[in-house]
Amino acid sequence: MAAERSPRIVVGVSTSLAGLAALRLAVEEARRRGIGHIAAMRSWPDASRGRSAPWAADVIRICLKTVDAAATAVFGGTPMGVGIEALAPRGRPGPELVRFVTDERDMIIVGTRRRYLPGNGVGGYCARHAPCPVVIVPPPSMIGRGHTHRLTRSLRRDLDNVETPQ
Repeated sequence: MAAERSPRIVVGVSTSLAGLAALRLAVEEARRRGIGHIAAMRSWPDASRGRSAPWAADVIRICLKTVDAAATAVFGGTPMGVGIEALAPRGRPGPELVRFVTDERDMIIVGTRRRYLPGNGVGGYCARHAPCPVVIVPPPSMIGRGHTHRLTRSLRRDLDNVETPQ
């Protein structure tokens, strides 16, 4: 008899405010459920149309760096008690997130840019096709008040000035 697989928490990663909130929520949910690690996914579209893509290794490396940058922005590195498995599959984000989950006990968490229509895009695709619960994290309410580009530039500038421990 095969050992039963523990449930997974899969989070779609971006460096947007909603994406960072989704990563934080995924780690909190893993701690609440007693799950030792989460899968943090940053997929990339396949522009090669099935042909050889010599640049694929560079794109994968950038996607994995994005996952690391998001973890550093949220937690200052790896969060305590929960490991982050970085994944960079080739394909569109919604289908890749859904393809990764196999059990109704799993959970998908994604951020969205839309505060009032979160059912479109990646989150909506996952909600319609995933066999498990999907949590769609909206952007903070301050985003709807304008000046988002200025706020984002300011946050990125602040993050660039934070020294990481060596």
